[in-house]
Amino acid sequence: MKKFLILFFYTWVSAFSQEKKEVENGLYITFPTTVTYNLIQDNATYMAKTDNCIFMAIVQRNVIPDYEVYIEAQKKWSEAEKKKVIDNLLDNAVKGKLDYTGNKGTIEDFKVGDFNGRRVLYSAINPVNGERTKRCSVILSLRDRLISFDAFFMDKEPNSKAEQEMNNFFSSIATK
Repeated sequence: MKKFLILFFYTWVSAFSQEKKEVENGLYITFPTTVTYNLIQDNATYMAKTDNCIFMAIVQRNVIPDYEVYIEAQKKWSEAEKKKVIDNLLDNAVKGKLDYTGNKGTIEDFKVGDFNGRRVLYSAINPVNGERTKRCSVILSLRDRLISFDAFFMDKEPNSKAEQEMNNFFSSIATK
């Protein structure tokens, strides 16, 4: 009975410490703990941390120059042409992330609602402890913005709780 009460209390506290954020118009994610927010040069950063992971959402605005011109031009394009432009944007974002961290990674397509993206598994130096640890990023294209959701594992070999936290974080990405 005591174990049940401890488990119930832990679950109850964990459930209420979660914080759901609208990171872009109609795009939501649930962080496992309280979120800090920063705005630097028109780019928004949301961050939360547990003992197992660091979680971030970064909203980069104005990634498509002259967006109004792009929207007008897009009206004349085929669906294949529209997809090619978004794929190039996403692929360049992934390439930049991997080049910055100095490795290759595993890349797969990802979709939330009507928004296309990429999921990237790779490793990089953890800014908290200076060790190379596993990371996962989901990068989405929304209008003239790129949103990058990131989970950095704290340990070289993540435990099952860390893996579960990461899975919960990414599965909580949703549109209205």
